[in-house]
Amino acid sequence: MKPTVYCHFPPFADMSSGAEQFAQIRWPKPGEVLSNGANRYAVGQLLGRGGFGAAFVCKDQWDNSLVLKVLVPRQQTYEQVRANWEREISSLLDLRHPNITYVFDAFELEHTFHIVVERCSGSLTDLFGIPNYDGYHWIYPIARCVLQGIGYMHDNGYVHKDIHLRNIFWTYVRNELLPANSQSISFKIGDLGIARLASDVDVYRPTVPWMHAPEAIDPVTFGTPNYLTDLYNVGLVLLSVASGVEPSFSQAEIVAGVPAQTAAQLASPFGPAIARSLSPYLRTRTQSAYQFWCELNGVSTLR
Repeated sequence: MKPTVYCHFPPFADMSSGAEQFAQIRWPKPGEVLSNGANRYAVGQLLGRGGFGAAFVCKDQWDNSLVLKVLVPRQQTYEQVRANWEREISSLLDLRHPNITYVFDAFELEHTFHIVVERCSGSLTDLFGIPNYDGYHWIYPIARCVLQGIGYMHDNGYVHKDIHLRNIFWTYVRNELLPANSQSISFKIGDLGIARLASDVDVYRPTVPWMHAPEAIDPVTFGTPNYLTDLYNVGLVLLSVASGVEPSFSQAEIVAGVPAQTAAQLASPFGPAIARSLSPYLRTRTQSAYQFWCELNGVSTLR
């Protein structure tokens, strides 16, 4: 049984004036300390900006290395941004798993919504610059972590909808007996902000165009996007890991099955397993994250 997780959302004032309230937003400044109850967060440098807002390095009073995500409007009302904020928090709280980025805290401060999550060391694209990179050595550890996380999401009724190289992160696992986190590496799925319950997957717009699944381009021919769409995207990630480059497929190539044909040229058992996950048709695609893992290992499933 999953433990019950409680998260306190402070009451909100009447924001009937909508987006005008965001004129009061004040961005965090490096060196500033933000408080939420007993928690204290020392804000560091800006990590980057995106459609959601911005992310900053931060540390809590326990010296945990974290990321402070600040959500701001993009032609949205206060209520719409609040709904997005609550949805991401809900997803993160429901999906607590070692291979999914962990949420530490969430709070509203000066009309701005904040989420505090663990800080990872980088994304999968960083690996391609390693000297003498050999993708075949990385497939198993990445696939095991990512497919466990995806399987957990699916078992709990969620679909990620936007798996790609830049939202799968690698991170050091802390050894408390050593001063630096440099002993073990794990891989985690992040950016759950657009994750949806499987019953609500009606719109599928990945942020990386070449990672569109065939069913997102032509649902009449290939089927309606569902949890198997995540497996297609994992297949594209592993194809990239194996080759050490980020490929690019046109929509015509996607619906023609070129990604699956490309994967089939990889060494066995990687090639056949990844190619099946990239089948254009849902009915012939790998049917679960665990099945995908077993096929990568060339073994039969245990369930």
